[in-house]
Amino acid sequence: MENHEAVLCNPQEIPNLEGMLFVRIADILNRMLKAPLILFGLLLTVVLPANSFGSTLRTVDFTVYPDGTTHVSQEVLSSPQDAEIVVELFGITIENFVAQDQDGLLLSYEIIGDTAKIDTFGATSIFVGYDSYDLVTKNGRIWTFKVDSPIDYTLTLPQNTVVVGMTSIPNSVLTVGDQPRLSLANGPNEVDYFFGVTGRGTIIGNLISGVEEMVGRLESQGIATFEIKTKLDAAKKAFEERKYDQAEKLANEAKVLAEAAEGSSKGNSTTNNPLTYFSNNIVGIATSIAAIGGAITTITLIAKRTKSVLKKTNHVERNVEEAEQDVDDMATGQEMREDDKQLVEFITQNGGQAYERDLRKKFLMPRTTMWRAVKRLERQGIIEIEKKDFQNLVKLKKKEEGL
Repeated sequence: MENHEAVLCNPQEIPNLEGMLFVRIADILNRMLKAPLILFGLLLTVVLPANSFGSTLRTVDFTVYPDGTTHVSQEVLSSPQDAEIVVELFGITIENFVAQDQDGLLLSYEIIGDTAKIDTFGATSIFVGYDSYDLVTKNGRIWTFKVDSPIDYTLTLPQNTVVVGMTSIPNSVLTVGDQPRLSLANGPNEVDYFFGVTGRGTIIGNLISGVEEMVGRLESQGIATFEIKTKLDAAKKAFEERKYDQAEKLANEAKVLAEAAEGSSKGNSTTNNPLTYFSNNIVGIATSIAAIGGAITTITLIAKRTKSVLKKTNHVERNVEEAEQDVDDMATGQEMREDDKQLVEFITQNGGQAYERDLRKKFLMPRTTMWRAVKRLERQGIIEIEKKDFQNLVKLKKKEEGL
C-alpha cells in the first residue's frame, strides 16, 4: 500500500496555494481512532449503575440500649469509579447518621426513606453509623429485637439481659463488659429478652421504694421535699442504668434527709402542742380553750381531707405514680413547678409538640420521672398525650402564661 505523506512546500514553487496549511495524514488517522475510545470511557462513567445493597454490605453490628434504641454500624464496599452508592438502612426512623470513608473523612449523604445516598469521593470502603427506633418493641416486661439481615451480624444487648427466646440458634455467645454479644446468621430473626435484677438490685430497689413512701408521707403533711426528691430521682436514674453503687449511695442520702425531716416534724408537733403550751400559762386558760377548740376543728378537717386523698390513692384504676402526683398537686395548689415550666417552654419552642423520648434526651430525665412530669401537666390541663407510631406525642392544649 502506497504511503501518502504530505510535506510543506515552498509557496514560490506553487504560487496558487499561498496561505494553505498541509499536515500529515497519519496524525489525522491517529486522532480518529482515539476519539471512540474516549467517548466509550465517558459512557462507562455515566451509564454504569451504583453498587446494590446485597453486593456491597460487608459487616453489620447492632447494639441495643436499655430504652430500646438500637445503634447500627455498617461497612459497605464501593468502587473508586462510583460517584455515589445507595446503602439500604435498617429502619425508617433514623437519627445521628454519620458516613465516613476508610480514612475517617466525613462524606455527604441524603436519607431517602430506608436508604442513604452517599457521595463516595473515590472511597473504597464506607462506614456508616446511626440510631434506629424501629428494631425493638416491648410487650409487658418482654422486649423483642427483630431484623432481617442479608449477611451474618453481631448483636450486643444491655447489661443484665436475660434472653428468653430466639428464632434461630446463634453461632456464638460471648459476654463483653457484662453485656451479652450474640453472633447470628443472616436472614430474618427475633430475639426476646427482659432485664434481670440481681439480689443486690432487689435490695436497692426496695430501699428506693421505702424512701418514696417516706416522701409521700412528708408531702401529705405539707413538708418541702425538693432536696430529698432530687437525691431520689438521681438514685432512680443510676438504678435504671445499673449503677448500683451510685444508686445505693444516693438512696441512702435521700433516706437520711427524709428521716431528718420526719424527726423535725415530730419535734415541732410536740413543741407546738396547744395543750402543752397552755398548761404552762394559767393566765391564758380561757384563750387556750378557744385555741384547742380551733385546733380540734382544724385536725378534723385535715383528717377528712387526708381520708379523701387516701380514698383516691386506693382507687383500683390509679397507678402508683398518679397517686403520688395527686399529692404533689394538692401540696402545691396546682402551681406549676419550675421544672414543669421548663418542659412547657421547650414544647412551645418546638412548635407546640414533642415526643416524650425527645424530652427525656433534652432534660436528661429517667423514663419514670419524665412520665410523672408529663402526667402531672396532663392533669393540670396544660398538655395532652397522643399515641403516634407507638410513641407518646406530648402536645400543648393551651399556651401557658407567665413562663
